[in-house]
Amino acid sequence: MPHRMEAVETARALVVSSSGTIAAVAIGLVEQLNVTHEFLNLSLPYWVFLLSMVVLNFVGSAFATQTDYMKANGSRIGNFFTALSVGFFLSFVVLPTADPDASVGLMQIASFISGLCGTILLRVIINIMNRQDLQDAIVDLIVQQSIKFAGLVIKMVSEHAIKLIGALLIGIIASLTIIPDSDSNSSQQQAEVLND
Repeated sequence: MPHRMEAVETARALVVSSSGTIAAVAIGLVEQLNVTHEFLNLSLPYWVFLLSMVVLNFVGSAFATQTDYMKANGSRIGNFFTALSVGFFLSFVVLPTADPDASVGLMQIASFISGLCGTILLRVIINIMNRQDLQDAIVDLIVQQSIKFAGLVIKMVSEHAIKLIGALLIGIIASLTIIPDSDSNSSQQQAEVLND
């Protein structure tokens, strides 16, 4: 019987301490969310911006389900919740990790765009990963564009190489002829100062 009383007292003390901890966390969270932030000459609490990000994410997800690509793949509800989860992940995890000092406006725009485009991008990546012909086509495209870029760089370098070499030679010749003259002029000026 005494062990049972000790267990009840321990459980009661645990409940009281955990409720105090939860209350302290809730109070700290409320204080952080009520801190005002300046945006467009308005001083609004931070929770307004978080709420707007959630609403913009929902709006972007709703627009994403209206695209032809999303209508053709999967159910409407599944696409909506996929877009919503991808949007929340991109706007509340990826963006703050990538740029901790991101402005509130950027975070709102990112939440809308990530809800809109995030799930479409996710489906495209899954399609590319599942189809070898798409992977080969992307590799061929990268190789072709790299060859075109290299050709453009070679053409620009060959066209401007003569100008570059001429400017380099003129700079070298000028540095060899002008610098010794300026040294002799400065030594003549020092001799004149000493004679005075």
